[in-house]
Amino acid sequence: MEWIGDDLAESITTLKGHHDEIHVIGSLDLLQSLLGFGLVDRLNLWVFPLLLGSVKRVFAEGTVPTALRLTESVTYPTGTLHLTYETAGVPTHGDLAVEQ
Repeated sequence: MEWIGDDLAESITTLKGHHDEIHVIGSLDLLQSLLGFGLVDRLNLWVFPLLLGSVKRVFAEGTVPTALRLTESVTYPTGTLHLTYETAGVPTHGDLAVEQ
């Protein structure tokens, strides 16, 4: 990826300063890195009604705990869900509620 330099956090911060939106599609390793640096503002998650068994997890071991606030949800006739979340800071341990 030529547009990302050696310092991922700095490169993404610079990109965010030049563009209204940056989309990451299909790169779970990059997503984990961006979550770790606190550079994710919004997550668009698609949930498909399929059980496939062993696959790579979106939020695998090592994911930085982050509170999410649901801002939009759409259910399609096929049962597919499109969920939009904004990041909402650090979750309070022992409390599943997110501050409004």
